[in-house]
Parts: sequence; C-alpha cells; structure tokens
Amino acid sequence: MSVSQQAAYAYSLYKNVKKIRKYGKLVTEAVDEDTRASALLTLGIDGMMAIARKALGTSLTKHPYFAFHKVHLEALVQALNASSNFDGAQAALGRAIGSADAAEALAQALQDYRVRRKALNVAYKFQIAGALLVLHDRGGDQMIRESGQTHAGMQATTDQNIYEWRALWSELYLESVQLMAMAQVELRATEAAMKNFDAKMKALSTGGNIGGLFAAQVKENREWQWYDRATKPGSGSEKAVLDPVGFAQKQVDAILDLSDNLADECEWALSDNAYRPEVMQHHMGGF
Repeated sequence: MSVSQQAAYAYSLYKNVKKIRKYGKLVTEAVDEDTRASALLTLGIDGMMAIARKALGTSLTKHPYFAFHKVHLEALVQALNASSNFDGAQAALGRAIGSADAAEALAQALQDYRVRRKALNVAYKFQIAGALLVLHDRGGDQMIRESGQTHAGMQATTDQNIYEWRALWSELYLESVQLMAMAQVELRATEAAMKNFDAKMKALSTGGNIGGLFAAQVKENREWQWYDRATKPGSGSEKAVLDPVGFAQKQVDAILDLSDNLADECEWALSDNAYRPEVMQHHMGGF
C-alpha cells in the first residue's frame, strides 16, 4: 500500500471524528443550501413592454397608431413569444437530459469504488491480520525471530500498514462524498431545467395555434431523441430523455447508498477494532 497526499489529508480529516457519516450529511446540506434558491428568470410580454417604454422614454400605447396596430402587435408578440419558448423549451430539455447524463457518468465510478473496497478488505486479511495475530501470540516471538525481524520492528511495520490502510479507507470515503455532492448538483440542475421546460411548454400550449404547433414539434423532437437512444447502444439512456429528474435522482440514490456503506466501513477501519483481527475479519465478512 502507498498513501497519496489526499489520502493522508482524508485520514487527518476523519481520525478524530466519531461519526464519519456526519461529514457526508454536512456536504449534502451545503449543496442543498447553495442550489435551493436557483430561481428562473422569466421575461413575459409585460416585461417586454416595460423595457420598450424605458428605451423609448414613453409607452407604446401613447402612439396614435397603437390602437390600429394593436391586433397586429398582439399577433406578432404571440409569434415571437412562441418562437422564443420553442427555443427555450428545446434548450431546457437538452440541459435537463445533459445533467441527467452527467449524473449517470458520475455513478459509473461506483464500480471502481467497489473494487477498491474489496482490495482494502483483502489487504487487511493478508497483510495486516496475520501480522497482528503473530504479534498477539505469546509464542509468536519465535516465528518473528525466524523471519529475521524483531517484535518492535514488526510492530512498527504493522502500525505503518494500518495507518496506510486507514488513510486509503478515508480517501475512498472522501471521494464518494465528493461524488455525491457533484451528482446532487446535477440533480438540482436537472430539476431547474425541467421546471423551465415545463413552463415553456405550458406557454406554448396556451399560445394559440402557433404555440400549439411549436409544442407539438418539441414533443416530437423529444420522442425522436428517445428513439435514437433506445436503438443506438452507447448513445445514452433513453430513461434520461423520458424522465430526466427521475433518472438523475436514481443515480444520486445509488451513490448515496454506497457512500453510506463506505461511511460505516470507514468508521470501523478508524476504530480500535483495526487492531482486533478476529473482530474486524468477522465484520468484513458481511461485505
């Protein structure tokens, strides 16, 4: 085993903490606090009129031809608004799907974490547990001498191995928490984008014939995107198109589940049980 600077930092971060999982909860709360107020800026027709009034120095309604052109103006505003909503709906949906895809990409790291967790359990069984059993065995001094070591030397080596093992556990859990935070940010981004999308689609659907046509086009484009993903392996999950928020939430749940398990195991690794191989190996047998 070898210890990186991040592993050493992670160990120093956790070694005096009685409940490791508290760190994960603090990070989750921080992400939620930072993204909770992500309000969407909307500009309706009234807003457009207000900007025009400020730019011109007077209201458009004061123009002598306003009444005559009112019908034409309303038709033009409806068309422009529908076009804007169409582009906005397409962009919002694309952002939502992209964030859901990003959450899935983050979740793919879980397999690497499972492999590293197993490697740490194996390292304990074959590198640390045996040495501890020999050190604790009153008749073990003969075995130590025959191996060309001293009791103190073997103890020092074992202590170093346990330190490195604990540091690697701490690093693994720290990475899982950081992964969880990033996935949660992607989930918030997906939620915000879909909120924007739903608002745009509602505006289109209630925007008359032109808006209705645009809404139907957005829906058709989404169905084609789902079909492309369903029929082209490697193009992304069709579930991210069908339900971006639900798909992103599923990725977050998977990361949270593994991170919670790693928190429990990290607590065990940093506890006094690390020097009790009979207890530790029994505990690890459940993983």
